[in-house]
Amino acid sequence: MTTSERDRKWVGTAPIWAGRPVPSTDDELPVALAGLFRGQAVYDGAGMIKLELPHIVEGGAPILVSVAVNWPMVLADAFAHLYLIADRNAVPLLAKFTLLPDIVPPHLSLEVRLDVATHVRVLVQCGNGTALQVKRWVWVMPSFRSAGSVHQEA
Repeated sequence: MTTSERDRKWVGTAPIWAGRPVPSTDDELPVALAGLFRGQAVYDGAGMIKLELPHIVEGGAPILVSVAVNWPMVLADAFAHLYLIADRNAVPLLAKFTLLPDIVPPHLSLEVRLDVATHVRVLVQCGNGTALQVKRWVWVMPSFRSAGSVHQEA
């Protein structure tokens, strides 16, 4: 099997290792936002955007996501758009904000739910067209909560 045949085999599926999806190694934007950025270069925003969330979460449980943006660096053109995306969620776009200096605080916190293990990324599109991103892989574990109580035998 050639490399291109192997790549075609994985289209639309997530690779699995030991029963868990493996983090993708590509830096392509999710299909949901490909039209929005239309081939525009997306740069590493590690020094300008800070993304905080747990590495392992329980499926269906709300998790707290914090995003801090270095306003003076990002808002040079007076506004920007921030997108919070979970690549493999049924609905990948978790939130969208328009960032305006002196109106939107430089730190945002919100609760989200993740469907499956995925990259969670923050994309900031500045007013001059520059796009920056940071991303983190998050494992989503099955919920072990039961409706009844758990009984243990001695």
